[in-house]
Amino acid sequence: MTNSLKYGLASFAVILLLFLYNQKSQDSYNASTVEIFDGNEEDISRIKITENNNILELAKEDTLWTITGNDSLLINDNKIDNIFNKIIKTKREMLITSKEEKWGRFGVDDSTGKHFILYDQENNELLHVIFGNKGQDFQHNYIRKNKSSDVYRTDSNIFFMLNTTPTYWGTLPKKEEKLEVE
Repeated sequence: MTNSLKYGLASFAVILLLFLYNQKSQDSYNASTVEIFDGNEEDISRIKITENNNILELAKEDTLWTITGNDSLLINDNKIDNIFNKIIKTKREMLITSKEEKWGRFGVDDSTGKHFILYDQENNELLHVIFGNKGQDFQHNYIRKNKSSDVYRTDSNIFFMLNTTPTYWGTLPKKEEKLEVE
């Protein structure tokens, strides 16, 4: 074997090792996604959304959802579908921070964030997360589980769906037109 061939093979081996090392280190930067709710959707019987002092509560009675404390509004089924098809299917992507002093920067502190809480039939808390929407990223939100310091970025923007206005969730029933008999 000639010296140039030995040097060439040694160089190739070093480059191959550096390439493999680089690939392995790059794998650690892949964003893994995890759904925010990993429980059974059938167990959810009450949903509470709070923002500042505004509280909206949706309750399931048999198979129908109602707005707690509001008998005059009929629930919009597509809004309930959004909860089950979009909000609880939201995935958390990358960890943004674990520092409590930075919560305000992302809008996930207890006072500025929107709290999304799911309960089961026995009033046990199934999920309690705080969503924030501060910053320039309008395609994603930030999320923090209650009693956790970790703030994650979400895979989509669902912040606007966490509305505490009852008329967002329901509409007044249409008045039946009375037929005049002549």
